[in-house]
Amino acid sequence: MDGCTVAIACERESTDAAGAYPITPSTQMGEFWAEAAAAGHINISDRPLIFVEPEGEHAAAAVTAGMSMTGLRAANFSSGQGIAYMHESLYAAVGKRLTYVLNIGARAMTKASLNVHAGHDDYHCIEDTGFFQLFAKNAQEVADLNIISHRIAELSLNPGAIAQDGFLTTHLIESLLTPERDLIAEYLGRPDDIIECPTPAQKMIYGDTRRRVPEVWDVDNPVMAGVVQNQDSYMQSVAAQRPFFFDHIRALADQAFGEFFQLTGRQYGRVGSYRMEDADYVIVGQGSMVSSAEVVADYLRDTRGLKIGVVNMTMWRPFPGDLIGGLLRGRKGVAVLERLDQPLAVDLPMMREIRATIAKCVENGASGAAGNSLPHADHAVYSKITDTSPLYSGSFGMGSRDLQPEGLIATIENMLEDGRRQKLFYLSIDFVRDDPGTPKERTHQEQIIDAYPHVKDLSLHGSENPNLMPEGAITVRFHSVGGWGAITTGKNLAMTLFDLLGYHIKANPKYGSEKKGQPTTYYLSAAPEPIRVNCEYIYVDVVLSPDPKVLKHTNALAGLKEGGVFVIQSDHESAAGAWADIPKHYQDTIRDGKIRVFYIDGFKIAREEASDPELQLRMQGIAFQGAFFKASPVMGQAGFTEEKLFVAIEDQLQYKFGSKGARVVEDNLRVVRRGYDEIYEIPTEVIEARDTDSQIVQIEPLPDSLKRLPQGSAPTTDIHRFWEQTGHLYAKGLGNDVLADPFTSLSWMPAVSATFRNMTGIRYQHPAWIAENCTACGNCYTVCPDTAIPGLVNDIGDIFETAINRVRRSGTEVKHLPRAVRQMEGKLRDKITLGTNGKSADVTAALDEVIAETVGAADEATRAEMQQEFKALKAEIGDFQFSATRPYYTVHENKAKGTGGLFSITVNPYTCKGCMECVEVCDDDALRPVPQTEDSIQTLEKTWDFWMDLPTTKEKFIRVDDLEEGIGALETILLDKANYGSLASGDGACMGCSEKTVMHLFTATVEALMQPRIKKHVAYLGELVDKLEKHIRLRLVEKMDVSDTAAIDRVMAELKDSELTLAGVASQMESMKGTDPIDPDWFKKATGLLKRLKDLRWKYTDGITGQGRSRMGMLNSTGCTSVWGSTYPFNPYPFPWANHLFQDSPSVAMGVFEGHMSKMADGFRTIRMAELELEGKLQPELEDEFRRFDWN
Repeated sequence: MDGCTVAIACERESTDAAGAYPITPSTQMGEFWAEAAAAGHINISDRPLIFVEPEGEHAAAAVTAGMSMTGLRAANFSSGQGIAYMHESLYAAVGKRLTYVLNIGARAMTKASLNVHAGHDDYHCIEDTGFFQLFAKNAQEVADLNIISHRIAELSLNPGAIAQDGFLTTHLIESLLTPERDLIAEYLGRPDDIIECPTPAQKMIYGDTRRRVPEVWDVDNPVMAGVVQNQDSYMQSVAAQRPFFFDHIRALADQAFGEFFQLTGRQYGRVGSYRMEDADYVIVGQGSMVSSAEVVADYLRDTRGLKIGVVNMTMWRPFPGDLIGGLLRGRKGVAVLERLDQPLAVDLPMMREIRATIAKCVENGASGAAGNSLPHADHAVYSKITDTSPLYSGSFGMGSRDLQPEGLIATIENMLEDGRRQKLFYLSIDFVRDDPGTPKERTHQEQIIDAYPHVKDLSLHGSENPNLMPEGAITVRFHSVGGWGAITTGKNLAMTLFDLLGYHIKANPKYGSEKKGQPTTYYLSAAPEPIRVNCEYIYVDVVLSPDPKVLKHTNALAGLKEGGVFVIQSDHESAAGAWADIPKHYQDTIRDGKIRVFYIDGFKIAREEASDPELQLRMQGIAFQGAFFKASPVMGQAGFTEEKLFVAIEDQLQYKFGSKGARVVEDNLRVVRRGYDEIYEIPTEVIEARDTDSQIVQIEPLPDSLKRLPQGSAPTTDIHRFWEQTGHLYAKGLGNDVLADPFTSLSWMPAVSATFRNMTGIRYQHPAWIAENCTACGNCYTVCPDTAIPGLVNDIGDIFETAINRVRRSGTEVKHLPRAVRQMEGKLRDKITLGTNGKSADVTAALDEVIAETVGAADEATRAEMQQEFKALKAEIGDFQFSATRPYYTVHENKAKGTGGLFSITVNPYTCKGCMECVEVCDDDALRPVPQTEDSIQTLEKTWDFWMDLPTTKEKFIRVDDLEEGIGALETILLDKANYGSLASGDGACMGCSEKTVMHLFTATVEALMQPRIKKHVAYLGELVDKLEKHIRLRLVEKMDVSDTAAIDRVMAELKDSELTLAGVASQMESMKGTDPIDPDWFKKATGLLKRLKDLRWKYTDGITGQGRSRMGMLNSTGCTSVWGSTYPFNPYPFPWANHLFQDSPSVAMGVFEGHMSKMADGFRTIRMAELELEGKLQPELEDEFRRFDWN
């Protein structure tokens, strides 16, 4: 089971009621509880389960508190910001002595950016509330500590929290011993059992016995709880809780651990220790890293003779200082590793508590006392200086950053006598690198080191990264794309291996927050012994890649053992074809590593077998389950038959998909069977044959769309700087190598950085446009969520001009084309008009005919040159298609000959995900899905390049009478390139995401509304600038001696082309006799106004980014729109966008609006003042009024 499933497997047996609000990564806990409740599950108390999902986490905490108040055994499930949101409610739950348990999928907090992965920020943010806190290191501990938490809570009358690492445990499938229902019943009992009060204080309150879960809210025995207390009584209430309740938790926890051990043989304590008896060097931690630390301790003892021990901080509150002091006494080094950072604190949380503990131990030693006379009688005594161990503080794994054994080895090496002895450090990241990839990166790093010479020392790296998997382990790595079914395949494969081999297993996904398009990795291992290491697998036996493009963005062969197996998706029918698709440097790796390579066309299998077309992408991955068993050595090693294999596979498919019906199970089983039967190995002779012509298209070093964007003047928002430091690393699949530098500390993204993204690799088909069938209805480009299929209307002359300009840019001399195409246009229109009858004429054929006629009619001397030029023209147009549709060609031609435009639909190969929504809405058979091939990709890219050069649709073709009032064919605003491109796409939205379609239509409408307004505004600013310049010069003339005309002409000419400054004007006028002095105050104000007007105009036309002022801005609430729209480093928006938290975008928007309108008011103020100056009405007495000028 994974950690979420494990938690509910226990909770649904023990617990009566839960209140929860879904938040990643604990969402599945609430979902599984809700499913059990809906299914009518009866718990050990013979009760059906109760579930309430209120409006948020704050309310969920209150709901759970209410359940607990009535005597129900209650639970809650939450993570991250949800924990912070409910924070104030937790104090009140403690104060009422409630007994519920909070299950935490520990997650990083939103800071500079949102992250839904593992971090301990949320766990530590509640450490002051009075909840006792436990942390599980694996699925077994999740199960056991969940039950133990309820026991501690009900003994101590104190709520508690049990945490597990988000994703790294919550979503990690591993083998465990699940506590039986009878065990839970015996250990916990029923909430309404009458038990002996375990403490003297409880006996004073309740008598000798009490209800196991007391009823704070009881109509039979009413009491008022949650009262108001003033100066007279509040402090007593708070202080009394310490001796009479909190101080008992430690002993009651030890009792609960002991009772569990008696029943199960599994021993837990407030602190876990591993090989600490003789340890010189110690790692202290909590959560999933503890198991890895234990494996590394064994390895370093065996290979280097280093005596390493590990301390697991199982219980965090109450802090086990009575145990920690003794465990850490007299060591050569103690490293405390924490999955968070608190830069403004004196230390990280665990280190703070450990230092305080050591201080108490030192105080004991200094006191000279003994036994109960010690200042801290329950703590160890440090009587000599060597008892105090050197302490080292490390931060690791934030946001699920992978921690390899190398990082833990670095932690130990840092403490050795010849180590660096770095007191504060980070693992698995770099602030600067020893080998900058480019000269610009080197310059950037040199700037960092010059300003922060110590920063390089903050990163630690170990001298080795060993393979610490158990002997006989089988390790598999999947490479796929989000939405292609690899996660489901990985889970099914893991469970099948578990059932067949009886091995211990671990299986977990690695994927980002995006919904679609991001590469995903799935790790799976099976071994005869427990698998303790928790990290991404570097050393693997089998690599399965349903992603056919994987080798273009990821080194999928990394860590594949010698003689290992590599299985890749390929639509080639021959081994030679599949081999030719592999880049040469990877072919060399395969030869050197004696890797066996297999290929399978999972897409073909899924297309032919999936009874539901929507399942084709997902079922492609299922085929690889069958391929795995055929290609890997597992069947032979285990000695089981094909028949036994497919019985186990069918059982797993039935378990996974049985609720969806027999058809789904049968479809999947056929796909697995065909994957087993239709996998082919590339023979040795093909692999060894060195084909020098074998090539693969490499990722473009600089995306073409980026080349068209101007360089910004501000480094933070300059997209070219962002590409050089960040974007190109992601394009090469090296996102983990991004430096921790000043820019990444902000987590800002420049506008439209999603232009880096290329979605070609996630499609297996794309739409093809049939121009003759198109009616230009606009449904396709309106529904497309990925701005991937724009419509465009162009005059024939503009098309020819675009093609001619491209011919010139290619270096071909153009002598005859401009004149020839002008003469051709009328003939081409005649042929198109003649050929259009219900359907569009074949524009390409008509063009070929006219070109042939034109060349044929040329004189002998120019015919050859003209033929070459037309050949170049046709090459530039290539396969670009045009349609003579009724709305844009026929109607206009009927009104005035020569005015009709040609319509085109073009697929953007970089943003299209192949969702086929456009095909779905096309009623004219003008769009059809076609399989993607290397040739079709090249065609798409070439036609898109031509589209980029075509001018935008002219206003005459946009059939909107009044956009402000919404009158007309509103979809035609999307024919304008600027409107259509108001959302850049390249994001991680799901295929066919309707939410994104709505977002595109919204941003396009705003762009269409704002364009004419801004154009008008800029024109008015230009008029004001001209008028004010003239006004200032005329005022200056008034001060001059008009009889000296030559001097006036000279001065005015020189002032015309120069900046108007007081010093400059004065120097020009000093030589003129009879000239009155300039009023410096007026001149300063007038020229200041002029400067501000010019600056305001510049902001709209060019600005810092080179693209002018944004048309809009967006404040977003955390959710799907933030997940697909803001996952680093791909920003699809060309305007300011910000996300704060889940629930507060309206409030943030109010603040932003006020600040933004204050800035806008500065511009309005400048315009009003300029207008008054021109009217001669800008008087000094108005200054105070303008000082108070605001937007309303």
